[in-house]
Amino acid sequence: MNPPLLIRASVLNPVDADHWVFHRDGGLLIQNGRVLRVGAISEFQDHPASALLELDSLLIPGLVDVHIHWVQHHVRGRFRSDLMAWLREHIWPEEQNFDNTLFARRLARAFFQDTLRAGTTLGMAYSSPHTEALRVAADEVVGDWVLGNSIMEKAAPEPLCDASPDNADQVAGLLKTLGRERYAITPRFALNCSAELMRGLGDLARQEKALVQTHLSESLNEVREIREAFPEARDYTDVYDRAGLLGPRSVLGHCIHLSPREHRTLAQRGAWIAHCPSSNEALDSGRMDLQAVRRHGIRYALASDVGAGPSHSMLHVMQRYLAQHRNAGVQVSTREALYRATLAGAECLGRNDRAGNFAPGKHADFVELPRPGDDAEPEHWFENLLTGEARDLERRPLRTWIQGNPVDAATAESA
Repeated sequence: MNPPLLIRASVLNPVDADHWVFHRDGGLLIQNGRVLRVGAISEFQDHPASALLELDSLLIPGLVDVHIHWVQHHVRGRFRSDLMAWLREHIWPEEQNFDNTLFARRLARAFFQDTLRAGTTLGMAYSSPHTEALRVAADEVVGDWVLGNSIMEKAAPEPLCDASPDNADQVAGLLKTLGRERYAITPRFALNCSAELMRGLGDLARQEKALVQTHLSESLNEVREIREAFPEARDYTDVYDRAGLLGPRSVLGHCIHLSPREHRTLAQRGAWIAHCPSSNEALDSGRMDLQAVRRHGIRYALASDVGAGPSHSMLHVMQRYLAQHRNAGVQVSTREALYRATLAGAECLGRNDRAGNFAPGKHADFVELPRPGDDAEPEHWFENLLTGEARDLERRPLRTWIQGNPVDAATAESA
């Protein structure tokens, strides 16, 4: 057993959407990769000084990204158009390249290095349909990640459809191999799957209590195409609901163009929204109706949605979250932004017993940021930490720690 280590630094610990606890002169006691205690440094006077590490930093919990496409990381922010044209003209042709295992390994390694450098320690990512690319990504994971290969049996380029699972039994095999904690059932979106296949995936998700990730109502053109493809459904949300794909372990990307009935359905099913403000801006898809989401009590967490999202930095996502909703006259706070990028994400992925804040017993996964000035209020200086261009924010973390071990910036960044 390793001796405990006391880290002296400023500490910001999210509690919920309205509260955090800030210790300007704080202490974080860790041992064997887990948090033992957090509080003001004065509470640790009985701890031996030989096991003290003093940092001129602010510590926040590891950031969480609940919706990101690792196979689009190398082209993030490169293409701009309406969602459907963006997919068909740019992204799907790019994803066909992941049938090359060496190519996939190189880009998977870069993805996990870059996200870790930016402070992300937990997330859920879409892979291409290729089973081997999924396995490569699972081999290269650094941190705590859930992965799912996009299921695309139709309405996509033939090489992607050929590479995709086309029945629930094939997906069940992947779920068994990678495990329920590491694999998400991933119908890319309803256009890529038949109603029969989605029903099979819904049955599997219920039987195995598996995570499900998919997209819902990202663009108006997408919604129109769904209406034409599934005329029997009341709306887009109903397509998934009929298939049994909505539940407390379902994470739905975007959810911008929803009716009141759809909001009620998501609330009744306990589903999560992956809110992707930077991506929604980049493709001009619209603004998620945060007022309606709050009014219906729908749970949500923040996400980058790289590669439509221009940056994998969750600091950048928090920045765009605050700006986008404030510009629409909606009240949002830095406290809620931090919660939605940490503890809410851990709750969404069923990891709140081990991640999301500094509660005792959780993994010691955290991020060092520049320390605030002594005279600034937490809300003010934390928002200042979120200023700058995406590239600046990707490099703002000083170090990321995984289970009590620091990872230096220079070794956690791809060329």
